[in-house]
Amino acid sequence: MKLLLVADLHANWPALRAVLAAAGSVDGVLCLGDIVNYGPHPMPCVEWAQRRVRPGWIVQGNHDHALGRGADPRCSAPYRVLAAAMQRYTTGQLTPAAKEFLANLPSGESHHVENARIFLCHAVPSDRLYGYVQADDAARWVRECALAGNPDFVVVGHTHRPFIRQIGGTTVVNPGSVGQPKDGDARASYALWHHGKMTLHRATYDIAAVARDLAACASRTVSLALSRVLLTGGILSGNTEPEIPWSRVP
Repeated sequence: MKLLLVADLHANWPALRAVLAAAGSVDGVLCLGDIVNYGPHPMPCVEWAQRRVRPGWIVQGNHDHALGRGADPRCSAPYRVLAAAMQRYTTGQLTPAAKEFLANLPSGESHHVENARIFLCHAVPSDRLYGYVQADDAARWVRECALAGNPDFVVVGHTHRPFIRQIGGTTVVNPGSVGQPKDGDARASYALWHHGKMTLHRATYDIAAVARDLAACASRTVSLALSRVLLTGGILSGNTEPEIPWSRVP
């Protein structure tokens, strides 16, 4: 069996299309959440998830929860203004059915694939929407794997940084971000499962086209900042962004 693993699409339809083309024919898709926000193409990404990902093989990300329920995605400080601006844009783009789909996604799922048990969540088992654990924090991953029941695989997203790490008898996999990588490599990131072996991959896409689309979605300041992140595969710095009045975000 061959499975495609994707996370953190963030409404970047050209990046997702590039990943689908590069991955080729697969038997199924595991989606680790954050289908929307930050990017200019929320509806095509949601529609793809509804059509192509089996129920139970997709979990909710913090931005999916935020758009589905009008909540704070609890982003890190440098991203709060960007997330709020794009949440306003995305809210206007999504249909009521799309919002309901995002609001009702499960926070975690466990499946048997071939002879392996796989646990899926967006962040970490102890805090499935918002928890943040670095790849090299072995002690924390031991605890997280135990909370998931020490399956053969724990598959997560959220950090936008791809890795594969062995923790006892559990392989922890983060496929990285399709739509907004943050590891210094601007190419879309994904993983493949092939008969129990996980591998990480990248796909090139037209980032400049996405940057042009972003210019029509938000202010120049917001669109330029998000474009810079896409073009560099980088992370915004700073922790002095003003508080966002989430109660007034539509």
